[in-house]
Amino acid sequence: MTIGDPPYLVLGAIWLLNYYVTTFAIWFGHWFAHLKRSPLAPFHILGHHAFYPNSQHLLSVKFIYGQKRQSSIYSLLPWLILQSVAQLAILSWRNYLAYLAGQIAIVIVINQIHTEFHLRDSCLNNFCWFQRARQRHARHHDDDINFMVGDHFWDRVLGTFAGHPKREKPPPNTLGTRQL
Repeated sequence: MTIGDPPYLVLGAIWLLNYYVTTFAIWFGHWFAHLKRSPLAPFHILGHHAFYPNSQHLLSVKFIYGQKRQSSIYSLLPWLILQSVAQLAILSWRNYLAYLAGQIAIVIVINQIHTEFHLRDSCLNNFCWFQRARQRHARHHDDDINFMVGDHFWDRVLGTFAGHPKREKPPPNTLGTRQL
């Protein structure tokens, strides 16, 4: 480390902050898209939720996100872009690029886990954490809860979290299948 370099602890704290700001942007975009009068609802509800309307139709052979005006990504982009613009306004150009790369990596990982939730033959099926997370995601497709994928920090803080009821817990990988 040379003189003038920020300590790694500070960089780590800023990256952690970036993680929580990014996951909040994703949570907010997802939650906002579920509001009945949301202008972004058609992108998410008519796309992703039309293909996977409930937990009985959660799994498929191939993941379908939606296409054209029914792509769910449009319900998240405004909030992620707003986050990026705010970061650009407060960070140096070099730090902005580093944290933009972090934001993109977080979005890619969360998107991949979400994709795996809907694949019948997911490569993550053997992991207990994945089965629990998939069950929470299944509840999302039945009710307006659990808007985040995997890490439900914001769901817990903002009161939209619900675990899977123990009495209704299905065996692993039997949440319903849909042939596509």
